[in-house]
Amino acid sequence: MLRIRKLSLLVALSVVPGVVAEEGPLHFVDATPGSGIEYRNVCGGPVGSKGWLNEGMGAGTAWLDYDGDGKLDLYIVNGSAFDRKPGEGETNRLFRGDGKGKFTEVTGKAGVGHRGWGYGVAVGDIDNDGYPDIHITNMGPNVLYRNRGDGTFEDVTKKAGVAGKDIWSSSSAFFDMEGDGDLDLYVDNYMVCSPDTVAKGGSPEARNSNCAYRGIQVFCGPLGEVPHQDTLYRNNGDGTFTDVTRESGIWLDKGRFGLGVVVADLDNDGDQDVYVANDSVSNLLWENDGKGKFKEVGLVKLAGLNADGRAQAGMGTAAADYNGDGWIDLVVTNFSQDLNTIYKNMGGKFFIDDSALAGLNVTHMNLSWGVGFYDFDLDDDLDLFIANGHVYPMLDGYQVGTEFRQINHLFINDGGRFTESSARSGPGFKVLRSFRGAAFGDYDDDGDVDVFLTTLDDVPLLLRNDTPRNGRHYLQVRLIGKRSNRDAVGARVTAVFGDTKRISERKGGGSYQSAADPRLHFGLGAATKVDTLEVRWPSGVTDLLRDVKVDQEITIHEGETKK
Repeated sequence: MLRIRKLSLLVALSVVPGVVAEEGPLHFVDATPGSGIEYRNVCGGPVGSKGWLNEGMGAGTAWLDYDGDGKLDLYIVNGSAFDRKPGEGETNRLFRGDGKGKFTEVTGKAGVGHRGWGYGVAVGDIDNDGYPDIHITNMGPNVLYRNRGDGTFEDVTKKAGVAGKDIWSSSSAFFDMEGDGDLDLYVDNYMVCSPDTVAKGGSPEARNSNCAYRGIQVFCGPLGEVPHQDTLYRNNGDGTFTDVTRESGIWLDKGRFGLGVVVADLDNDGDQDVYVANDSVSNLLWENDGKGKFKEVGLVKLAGLNADGRAQAGMGTAAADYNGDGWIDLVVTNFSQDLNTIYKNMGGKFFIDDSALAGLNVTHMNLSWGVGFYDFDLDDDLDLFIANGHVYPMLDGYQVGTEFRQINHLFINDGGRFTESSARSGPGFKVLRSFRGAAFGDYDDDGDVDVFLTTLDDVPLLLRNDTPRNGRHYLQVRLIGKRSNRDAVGARVTAVFGDTKRISERKGGGSYQSAADPRLHFGLGAATKVDTLEVRWPSGVTDLLRDVKVDQEITIHEGETKK
C-alpha cells in the first residue's frame, strides 16, 4: 500500500463521539438478520496473525439473476489460507432471492461452490443465451462458470482458456471491446505474493520501508514487490477466448498492481474505454479505437495522478455522470491519509481532480474500497457510497488517527457537490467492520437501491434502503441486446423528464471486485412521467420511447422501438 508521508490539513470527522446525529433524508438498516444469508469471510490467518498483504484484501460479491425469474440473486466469493492445500479454501456461495428480501442458498445444486482463494467476481452472458455466467478471480487459476439455463452451471475454464497463470488476480470486467456482439474479458492482476517470495510482515527480513507504515511493522508491498501484467481476453464466439493483451495494446513494460476496473464510454465516441485503479502507482486509462485496439492516456488526460501530480493507492473505481453534464466521470477509492478522488470529465478532452471541491475531504483518514454512484434518495441526481475498512489489523494498538474497523460513507449530491451524511442515514451506517466489496442493486424490488457489502474475516452486511419516498419516483430499465451483446454492456440510456436530462450506461466492472444489478436505475424526483427514453446500443441502433410511466421496471429489446 502507498505510504503517505505528508499529513493533509484537510481532515474532517464524519462522526463526533458523544454527539447524537439528527436523522437525515436517507435511511438504511441492517437487513442481514433473517435474510437467510449465511456466510463469513476467510482471507488468510486470523486477524491477529496475518503476515502477508493478500491476507488483508478480502473478497467481492455480485448481484445477478441466475435463473431468469426477474429477481436478484447473490453470489459471494470466499478465500483461503496459506496452511490449506489448493482447492481446500472456503466455499463461494450462491443465494437465490425471492424479490422480497429472503434468500435461500443453492450453491451445491447450482454447482458454483469453487474452493480456491477467491477475490473478485464478474457477471456476463458470454454466449448470449440469456443466462448470466460467472467469472471468479483467485490467488491461483481463475474460474469461469457457464450457466446452463436450468439452474446449474458448468466449469468451462479450461475449454474457454481463461484460467490465466497461477498468479494473484483481483477485479475483472466483461465488455465488448470491438462491437462484434460478444463479451470480452479484462482481468486486473496484482502482485507476486507468497511465503516463498515475500517476507512476512514483522519478521527480521521485513524490516524495510516497504514493510512499515508510520513506523509500525505491517505487510510488505506492494512497492518493492513484483507487479503482474493485466490480461485482456477476446471472446471468439464459440465458447473460447484468446489472450490478446499484447496485440490489443493492453501491455506495459512493467505491471501496475491492478485492483479496480470499470469500463465505460468516457469520450462519447460510442465504444468502451477501460479505466484501472492501481495501488501505489499511476492509474490507467485505456482509450478504445472502436476496433479493440487501445492506447494508454491516463497521464495525458490527467486521470492517472491526483491534483498534486502524485500516484495514489487505488482500490475500487466507478464511473457515472455525477454532475449531469452528459460526460461520464470517475471516482477512485484510496488509502488512508489521502482523499478518495473524483475525476471530473471535461468534455472528453481531459479530467480534473475535483475531490476537495466536491466534498470528499472527510474521507482523508479512511481506507476505502467498494464504491458506487447511485440515486439513493430518488431526487434525480447521483449520490455516492464508499465502503471503508483498513488493511492493517495491527493498527488498533497504535494512535494513528485511523482504525481497522470503520463505518462506511454516504454522500448526498447537491448540484454536483457532496455532503457526507452517514451519521444521519440510519442504523445501517453505525456498523463498524473492515468492509471490502460493495454491490449495488434493488434486491427487494421496491424501487430504491440497496447495498450488499463483504467484510474481511467477518459476516457481510445487507443494507436495505428504507428512505421515505416523499413523493419521489423512479424507473428501472432492463436492456436486452440483439445485434449487440445480449447483456447490452456499453448501451447508453438518456432519460428526459421536464427540464432534466440524465444519462446512465450499462457498464462492465466497477466498485471493488464486485458486480452490480444489471438493471439501470433512474431517480426521477417529483416527475410523474419520463418524456423520452432513448437507448443508444453498442451496435449503433437507437430506440426511443415516449411518455414512459414512472415507478416501474421496463424491459427494452434492441430495435423494438427503433428511432
